[in-house]
Parts: sequence; C-alpha cells; structure tokens
Amino acid sequence: MVAEPPQAITGSQSVIDYLAHGGRWSAGLEEVLARSPAFAEGHLQMATSAMRNGGLSQKTREFVLLAANLNATHLNLGAARDHLRSAREAGATDDELREVLQCASMVGFHAVVIGLGPLQRIAPVDLSRELTAEETQLKQSFMDRRGYWSSQWDELLRRDPSFFAAVLEFSAAPAATGALSALDREYVYMAFDCSPTHMFEPGLELHMREAMKLGATAEDLLVVLELVSTIGLEAATTGYELLDALDAR
Repeated sequence: MVAEPPQAITGSQSVIDYLAHGGRWSAGLEEVLARSPAFAEGHLQMATSAMRNGGLSQKTREFVLLAANLNATHLNLGAARDHLRSAREAGATDDELREVLQCASMVGFHAVVIGLGPLQRIAPVDLSRELTAEETQLKQSFMDRRGYWSSQWDELLRRDPSFFAAVLEFSAAPAATGALSALDREYVYMAFDCSPTHMFEPGLELHMREAMKLGATAEDLLVVLELVSTIGLEAATTGYELLDALDAR
C-alpha cells in the first residue's frame, strides 16, 4: 500500500495541497520532510503546481509519471508501482497501462537514432541517392502506420532496411491496441524523452509537435515537463535512506 503521512505533518498546507491534487506519499518523502523541511516543502509546492496546471486528467498525469519512472533509463520500481495503482484508481484499464509500458519500451532504439549522427560523420552514406523499391515501400508503410516521417529515419532506412522494418513492427505495435488516445500516447513519449535520465531532444520536439496537432496546448506540454521534473527528488529520498543505513552500522 502507498504510505500515508503521519498526523504530525498532515497539518502542513504544502502537504494538504500536495495530497489534494493527487500527490504520492512515500516513506522517502516523509524522511526528507523530517530532516530537511524547507527543501521538502519546496518540492511539494513545485509538484503541486505541476499537478494543478493545464488540462491533463489525473489518469493522464499518472501515465506520464509511470513512463518517466519505468523506462529503461530510470526503473524506479517503487514509484512505478505506486503510479500503476494510482492510475487504476483514476480509471485506467490494464490495457491502457500495458500500452503505456509498451510505449516506454521504445526508449531502447534511441541508442540507434542518437548514434546515427556520429556514424554518418565517420562513415557517411549517400543520403541523396534514390530509395530502392523496398525502401520506398518501408517509408510509406511507416508513414501510414505511425502517422509521421522524420528525417532522423532517412539514414537508418538506407543503411539497414531490415532493421528499420523490424523497428517499424515494434514501434507500431502499441498504437495497434487502440487502448490509449493518440494524445495520451504522445504525452507518454514526451515523458521519457524529456526525463533527466534521458534528455532526448529530437524525439521530444517531434512528439510535442504531434501532440499539438492533436489539440494539446503549450500549457499542456509544459505540464508534462513539469511533472517529469519532480523525479529529481529521488536523489534525496534514496540518498537519505543510504545515509541512515550508514549511521545504523
């Protein structure tokens, strides 16, 4: 179960506001609040402001925080477990949650996307050559199934069409379930692209633009960024626990 704050601190206005807007309590947060109240209060105010702003539903906010906490660059299992539970409480179905987790799994092939730039400088391929019939078909299939094309795919398509075809099958699979709305899917992609453990700006801008095509406002996009920024507190929640363990020896 998610921890509940002790009565001794529930009178704090920052705690009241944080919990009222769907904030997640934890033993780690409680420890930081007890040891460094001004610092913790600042975090609570920042997190509450993020949860209060914009037009994202509680369910969508939980999708964003789940993706930020459970992609391969972060893997905070405790936080992810709590956000899974909170998303269910906000009305999420298991199919929606599975699709969030599938979308978060897309972070892996960014290793290829980010590496193509240096590879092109070291061992260039001719990006001006005409696509083969196979490559043309793959490009069209990508646009039909993913709904967009980005120049970041041009090099991979020419270098390794078979891997590109496999990436297409993998990346198109989550949306094929139809569980998430197209807009929520873009928010989930944004969540791990903007995460302080990933910071993949090309993907972030791409998904921001796609989200705006689907009706998101600049304020909504900013809320996604603000929500994800709150995972930074985990340096303190984890580190304080480690300090306590040292003192206990």
